[in-house]
Amino acid sequence: MERRMRVAMLSATALATLWLWSGQAWAGGGCHGGVTQGGGDTIGIVGACFTPTILRVNPGATVTFVNEDPFAHNVTANGWGHFDNLHPGETFTAPFDAVGTYPFTCTIHPGMSGAIVVGDGIGASANDAVTTGTLAGESRTPGGGGSLEAAGSGGRIVAAALGVAGGLAVGLSFGVLRRRLARA
Repeated sequence: MERRMRVAMLSATALATLWLWSGQAWAGGGCHGGVTQGGGDTIGIVGACFTPTILRVNPGATVTFVNEDPFAHNVTANGWGHFDNLHPGETFTAPFDAVGTYPFTCTIHPGMSGAIVVGDGIGASANDAVTTGTLAGESRTPGGGGSLEAAGSGGRIVAAALGVAGGLAVGLSFGVLRRRLARA
């Protein structure tokens, strides 16, 4: 009986630790595959990733975002973007005339971000307004907002701490339960 209780406590502790760790690590989506670079004029949204993450284009290029995921995303940036949901199969286009770097993110899925580098990427373009539209021809210039920050790696430390704390809590609970059963 005591051996079974130990095995059960260790199993529960291990499962709780893995569950808490993996839940935090994958929470919210975002691209977990690393940064990709590319050229062309299209950014695919696949597997909760902007693909490529960094797109290099010449000044005057029009970039098309295509949502190939089975769920909604948005393309939010400082002074330009598609702030409404971009549903599966929908597209969004934006022209980039000025040299510079234009970061963007999906506010629905933390950690899902990328950048468009126009020309050599040197310029004050991150705060410039970009006229945007869809392939259907709907055009608009959204109002600007504050700057956006990409998700950092501090979440891994929090996930580890939560996993250890959860494992300890489950282990201690089983220990208390075992002692009470032994007294009864």
